[in-house]
Amino acid sequence: MTSIANPTEWSDFDWLEFEGFVSKVENEGFAYAAENYPPRFESSELQALTAEFGSLRRLYRENEAKVDAWYSQVGPERACDIHNAHVDEARQRREDARLFGIRCTDDFVLTFDSESNRDRQAAYLLENVGKGWRVPQTLLRRDVPGGAWTDERPATA
Repeated sequence: MTSIANPTEWSDFDWLEFEGFVSKVENEGFAYAAENYPPRFESSELQALTAEFGSLRRLYRENEAKVDAWYSQVGPERACDIHNAHVDEARQRREDARLFGIRCTDDFVLTFDSESNRDRQAAYLLENVGKGWRVPQTLLRRDVPGGAWTDERPATA
């Protein structure tokens, strides 16, 4: 990613996590955003601050004005492009970190954090074949985040 004019000492990823959180606070209120959309920081120091409501509120209060200044500096169109690119990167990181998946009949792979969630979703999708949703074909697993998928077994009803 090109320079995003990050006004903090944080990584660009962490800055954009915070920027997204501030946006959620503006739309949903602090308590709701903190509960449902907390920032997923890379930094262990920042992660520790999100674990407790009061410290997250303090972090927000101390840094929220930087988001407005950053937005004015980079401009609304570029800010939107940077934010959207970050959302895509964060989603890809989550997908790559997951070790369980379902390959569907259209070759799309759904990913899951746990084997039980994967198996539950496969069963649900198979119970609802014909409703226009993806149809599970093969249950997958991988040994390391981002690694190659291994076919575990066919998905069956």
